[in-house]
Amino acid sequence: MHRVALLDDHPAVLAGLRRLIDAELDLDVVAAGLAVADFARQLDRTTADVLITDYDLGPDDGLAYCLRIKRRADAPAVIVYSADSGPALTLAARAAGADAIVDKAEPVSRLLTAIRAVVAGRRMLPAVPPQAFEAAVSKLEDEDLAVFAMLLDGESAPAIAQALREQESDINRRAQRIVGRLRPGRGTALSHVAVSSGGARATRQGFEWSSGR
Repeated sequence: MHRVALLDDHPAVLAGLRRLIDAELDLDVVAAGLAVADFARQLDRTTADVLITDYDLGPDDGLAYCLRIKRRADAPAVIVYSADSGPALTLAARAAGADAIVDKAEPVSRLLTAIRAVVAGRRMLPAVPPQAFEAAVSKLEDEDLAVFAMLLDGESAPAIAQALREQESDINRRAQRIVGRLRPGRGTALSHVAVSSGGARATRQGFEWSSGR
């Protein structure tokens, strides 16, 4: 049985997701909340294999919460379930450690497939076109580019700190800054750029990232 946690600030969406997932024989909802504070208390009392969350939770930030929960030793896989699944969200969610993105407009079967995929250790993140990646890079501080590249490659904060010979607390602070600057709705226009399967490259510092990973 795969244990699923749900976080969405719309009561109807939350209730619908719960009914949908509980109807699956191999899935069980173990926590569900409308706000991060209440949800976090629930999750402290149980464990989940998968967290499904919107990135925009009204006063709360789903990507910031994803970044925090991924620091836990027993961190669940995270699916960002949102009405905006464009390149801006893909880059921000990937930097936050998300494992999949599913658009709320897609068929329900897509979400169920994503749940089972991330439980099996696979990632379902769309590719990003080079122009969107370059636009994202331009929003970051030069000192954050190497951290950004390693976050996109799925490196943990301790691994990044060791590689850059810095304090883990400083890497966590910089990761929060990166995700905050890339988050859709925070001054970015990347969400309207079409997704493609091409690679991307951060040319300012000469490192590369293959967006098809």
